[in-house]
Amino acid sequence: MKRIFLIPFFLLYIHVLAQEHPEPGDPNSLKELFTRGEVEGHIRNFFMTTLNEGSLKDYYTNAIGGALAYKTREFKGFELGVKGIFTYKGFSTDLNEADETTGQISKWEHELYDITNFDNFNDLDRLEELYLRFNFEHGYLTYGKLAIEDTPLLNESDGRMKPFAFKGIWFQYQKGGQNLTLSWLDRVSPRSTVEWYDFNEAIGLVNNGFQPNGETADYRDKTESKGIALLQYENHISSLDLKANHWYLHHISYTSMLEVDLHYNDWTLGIQYAIQFPDRFQDGLPYIGRYVQPQEKGQVLSGKLAYGAEPWNFSLAYTRAFDTGRFLFPKELGRDHFFTSIPRSRLEGLGDVDVLTLSGTHRFKREGFYVGLDFTEVFGAKVGDFQFNKYNLDEYYQLNLRLHYELKGYLEGLNFDLLYIHKENRNNSGPEIIFNSSNFDQISFVTNYAF
Repeated sequence: MKRIFLIPFFLLYIHVLAQEHPEPGDPNSLKELFTRGEVEGHIRNFFMTTLNEGSLKDYYTNAIGGALAYKTREFKGFELGVKGIFTYKGFSTDLNEADETTGQISKWEHELYDITNFDNFNDLDRLEELYLRFNFEHGYLTYGKLAIEDTPLLNESDGRMKPFAFKGIWFQYQKGGQNLTLSWLDRVSPRSTVEWYDFNEAIGLVNNGFQPNGETADYRDKTESKGIALLQYENHISSLDLKANHWYLHHISYTSMLEVDLHYNDWTLGIQYAIQFPDRFQDGLPYIGRYVQPQEKGQVLSGKLAYGAEPWNFSLAYTRAFDTGRFLFPKELGRDHFFTSIPRSRLEGLGDVDVLTLSGTHRFKREGFYVGLDFTEVFGAKVGDFQFNKYNLDEYYQLNLRLHYELKGYLEGLNFDLLYIHKENRNNSGPEIIFNSSNFDQISFVTNYAF
């Protein structure tokens, strides 16, 4: 992995050479194909602290890192790209020192490093992209380790030091207001990890949760999944936006989702509906080794009413997860983006619950400076009732307050994010239930410089 550290020096050398060939047009030689390419990247500093309830142990850490990407000049529609990313620990409490009451260690702070190796704070480099792309008039086709376009379930979710990264084929076609995406992905490097995995290894890498009968789930290395197929269609017709998605997770499940957004003056009315069916392959697995049980058919209906007139934006969203089964999608592949989803509060793993979210943002007169507020509450989750509760959560409410500032002029590319989160269970505050899950205050301060 240490060879990845050579990437920044290689890209810097290419970038210097590129200054000697600024003229546009197709390259005239193989050398110009590389020396007239593009370099971009970012530097990120991430401070996070979690203040747990009462005598439960608190943690903090500061991570620093960055990414550097290069792509060649386009030739006959083809281009090559590569990207490396790295992270180091700056200063920190001992994240592996266990809480005396629960015996557990830090969760959130470890997610800035490597969740597969809690002692790794320095060897945190990853070859994130290495791809060949063919561009044509209305779209592109990419193969390799690549950046994907976010979908409501499968996405990069770049909210830590490293996002979710994927390898496979990605095809996109755009014409008029329509957009068609087709993809097959067969390897993944989940967020907060450094290695690449096939899908059978990756699914179950993080918390496996519980089965509906209360037994601890154990499905990692048992799904025999080869990858995920994606079909996405988008259409923009006047004041109407339509998005239809279908994901086939090999040997695991079929998930379809439809989103419709209607815009009228400063108002937006949106609705999402998702439904899931298990793959029959799951029937042949032992009960605790199944990702989804044969009788489960997760269904979710989400609605949103939003009003936006500068400098204010407000939205009220409601989600119902029905009692036909838990809504399941691997945490190793992204985070769900229902209308009620906010950081540290997702629907995945739940059924027979209701979620209400109220959001608002205000943009200040200073360009690039805004404040955002989210309040969400989950109703119906019951500790110990595992039929619709994969991660044994309680009903809870959560408040997120965010300040964001982007600098302009000479310092353009530099931005600051301050996120404060308060999360509280409604019924059960037992230490084993709330630690690393709820009843905490968390502050994240992120400095990004993109170039």
